[in-house]
Amino acid sequence: MKPFWNAIRDSLHHAPSLVLATLCSVGIAFLWGSNIGALYPVVEMTLNGESIQSWLEKGAQAADAESQALNVQLAAKPANLSEKDRSALERRATQSAQTRDYKLWLVSWADRILPRNPFQTICCIMGLLMVSTLIKHALMLTNDLLIGHVSTSIVRDLRMRVFDSALAMDRKTYQAYGTSGLLAAITAAADGLTAGLIHLFGAAIREPLRIASCLIMASLINWRLLLLSLVLAPLLVAIVVFFNRKIRRAASGILSRNAGFHEVLLEALSNVFTVQAFTMEPYERERFRQCTKDMKRVQLKMVFWTGVGKPFTELVGVAMVAITVCAGAYLVVNKQTHLLFLKVCDTPMSVTDLLIFFGLLIGASDPLRKLSGVSVMIYQGMVSSELLYGILNAKPVLPVPAEPKKLLGRHHQLSLKDVSFHYHPSQPVLSNVSLEIPFGKTVALLGSNGSGKSTLIQLLCRYYDPVCGSIQLDDIDLKELALSDIRQRITLVSQSTELFNRSVFENIQYGNPNATKEEVEIAARLAHAHEFITSSLSDGYETIVGQAGQKLSGGQRQRIALARAILRKPEILILDESTSQIDMASEIQIRETLQAMKGQMTILIITHREALIALADEVYSMQAGVLVQTAHESQEIKRNAA
Repeated sequence: MKPFWNAIRDSLHHAPSLVLATLCSVGIAFLWGSNIGALYPVVEMTLNGESIQSWLEKGAQAADAESQALNVQLAAKPANLSEKDRSALERRATQSAQTRDYKLWLVSWADRILPRNPFQTICCIMGLLMVSTLIKHALMLTNDLLIGHVSTSIVRDLRMRVFDSALAMDRKTYQAYGTSGLLAAITAAADGLTAGLIHLFGAAIREPLRIASCLIMASLINWRLLLLSLVLAPLLVAIVVFFNRKIRRAASGILSRNAGFHEVLLEALSNVFTVQAFTMEPYERERFRQCTKDMKRVQLKMVFWTGVGKPFTELVGVAMVAITVCAGAYLVVNKQTHLLFLKVCDTPMSVTDLLIFFGLLIGASDPLRKLSGVSVMIYQGMVSSELLYGILNAKPVLPVPAEPKKLLGRHHQLSLKDVSFHYHPSQPVLSNVSLEIPFGKTVALLGSNGSGKSTLIQLLCRYYDPVCGSIQLDDIDLKELALSDIRQRITLVSQSTELFNRSVFENIQYGNPNATKEEVEIAARLAHAHEFITSSLSDGYETIVGQAGQKLSGGQRQRIALARAILRKPEILILDESTSQIDMASEIQIRETLQAMKGQMTILIITHREALIALADEVYSMQAGVLVQTAHESQEIKRNAA
């Protein structure tokens, strides 16, 4: 519930629109109740050959006669009346006189705007009814547009905030939600919250006001009979609460299944070539069928509880009207003022009063029926807000310094001091790793899979923090620097090359958005990518590479990624098996480029290829999380490469 209140609080930024929308709802409610209240007496009067003026005059005459009779009664028997009876008679006489004066005042106004001919009166009233209906729908459209503007603005803001949070997440938090979970939050959960806010600020305000307008007018006719009609209201509330709880559980289930649906969908389509290569299409089809089956089951549960709740709610509403119909009919037919021992009215009700009263109750039942559907959408919005605000309020695992230190200029030394790390306490990955790398040095890091090489790289980029020890740039711990400062100095080219579904030019320029076309081309030449870009690709640098670069070969993708890294001109360049898919001739050319760049930046190389290892000033190997220098091996490799 609290996250949904946060969304409501965010809506206060759009207070003028909400106030205007509420005023529209008030106008809609007033026109709804007044249209119903005015229609029945007008039809009865005019069909009986009376105009509104004559009907009001007859009412004024009756009220005047009643007032005079009561005054005569008070004057004729003053001694025989108790103080209580005398007060009651005086009050009734006063009310009758006030009714007479009010109806005479209405006659004067009716003469100004309405004809006295009954048929012409019907035509005028129907015209006014059409105009008021048109105004009501104009107000409803305005209300919907204002609420739509507010809710979509709030959700757009939430989507941007969730997207910003996802981009800033540390690896551990991101992995906890996963791409599918974040996608479900940005799409389905945001849509659910939009629907919830639209119904909350729209129908949840408008429909109760419509009910209130009808009930207020009904209370003016006979408030005791109205209370009798509401005797089943507690049962109605209990039914609504019961079904809303069921619906909320179903809505929560739909949202959780939605995340699983996105997960299966993304995995299968993102790895479609692997699926096809291993002929796993039947398996993935079955996974997709199963997750959609689960979604269908939960959605059917939602449909069931929503469908069952509506007839129960409507049945209780009809029962409330039925009680009033029976009670009112008894009073009118038998000209009574009491039901059993209960006093319902001071004088017997007329048929006209009863018709108006019934019409107003029926008018209140329509918005009451709609409210059951409104509550469903609001509960869906509540469930969606829990996921959205859960992401926004997630505390980062990596602490961000309130006042980060600044490293002025280029760093002079990268230091690892007794660095230890584990994902699980029982499974250490790195143990007491210490290393000093002066700026401009080239270091090669060898080791078998799972030895801790990639983990060490992720610590250098501060995707994780060491469990023990520290990583420093010029004696400043990475934890004391701003993340943006660290990552502007470091560029990683990994084995799993990540490209965007944009042109080759844009993918290379991603390393430096301000780079010119000439600078992009120079970086491509240094990465030995220019030749295949201009000769093999149909549109050269403007060729769209496809999702994740699927239109390119593995080696082409790696060379573009290397060009992007070179264009960035980092202080520390990390190559993590970055030439694993490049042919030997191209790799030798890339080695020559890196050789020319030595001394201009610190280069860390993770590879098993001798051509790149030969570049290293120092060679280390990772053995079960322990760093071991292999200087002899380095010299031997250099001699072989030479």
